[in-house]
Amino acid sequence: MKKSFFYLTLIAAMAMTFVSCSNDEEKDTAENRLKFANQLTQNSTTCTWEGYDQYQRKELGNWVDEDRKSYVVIRFDRASTTNAYGTGMLLTFENSYKEQFKEASEFIWGFDKGQLQITFRHGGWAPVYAEYYTNELTISGDTFKGWWWEKTDRRFELKYTKSSFKDWDKYVN
Repeated sequence: MKKSFFYLTLIAAMAMTFVSCSNDEEKDTAENRLKFANQLTQNSTTCTWEGYDQYQRKELGNWVDEDRKSYVVIRFDRASTTNAYGTGMLLTFENSYKEQFKEASEFIWGFDKGQLQITFRHGGWAPVYAEYYTNELTISGDTFKGWWWEKTDRRFELKYTKSSFKDWDKYVN
């Protein structure tokens, strides 16, 4: 009786392991990628967000805010509402008044292996990524928040709101 209970417990544990792996794979589907892309662009071909990026580093197992904090205006573009990838533009400012412009970069965005990835065209800017189907990135109505990961020990905490920013030509050649 004890042996059969042991084997049943072992089989149940193995089954739960396989189910949890397949559940993660099921979350990263073409349908879910398109759904997130539609949230990201607010069911349009373009959407602009703005807010703060707080740079953080991992120190002794804890996330620590660094002095680097930027006000960001970021636009996601795509050719059609059926595309789950596209291009975009990111502007950084000293603060929300947008008086002191810092830098700009075009980028490409898309999904790969369960992550939303952004690759910047600006030399020296590292790509960033985040799992789109977990709480790493959440979009709720006019709010977009989460973490862009640069490396496993460096990330940016983002807190954006939907924006009506239109002054792109002022900052981009």
